[in-house]
Amino acid sequence: MTAPIQELTDVQTCTGISVRTTNTDEISHETAKLGKLWQSFYKNHVSQLEKGQDIYGIYHNYESDDVGAFDVVASWKVESHQKQSDNDDTTNTVKATKNKNTSNLTTVTIPAGKYMVFSEYGNMPNTVMNAWEKAWTYFNDPSCEHTRTYNVDFERYVEGKLEYGQVELYIGIE
Repeated sequence: MTAPIQELTDVQTCTGISVRTTNTDEISHETAKLGKLWQSFYKNHVSQLEKGQDIYGIYHNYESDDVGAFDVVASWKVESHQKQSDNDDTTNTVKATKNKNTSNLTTVTIPAGKYMVFSEYGNMPNTVMNAWEKAWTYFNDPSCEHTRTYNVDFERYVEGKLEYGQVELYIGIE
């Protein structure tokens, strides 16, 4: 079964906290960083968001492909105050918000473009891991018709439900 393709026509801007990691590091509890990132996000930022606001996990700044290092930002959508030029790359800039924990915030843009969307519903983090597993299986299949961009991928936690709910995994494609 092929996941649906969605064309994002607008740039989306999100602000949150970030770590750099690799898929290899995430296999071992001793070196994994994503669980700690999401724990910190939940503890320090979720209570300050509007109830029902979508939450985003943005994967960007890929060193290469799924083997290299990448940054992950646990975040929420904000209004973009700067117009993005066509030459802008996906850059990180620190941006102050009304959040009391602003010293370590990173702002990242999700570019307009084509994304393959893998959607799952259930208990986190198993649900998001299932979505990633489906994506990896699809893109590693020799008969795969699409090519990942390794520019920006993101998880959208619908209505901000980080414990039980729907997650949509958007994988950037050419």
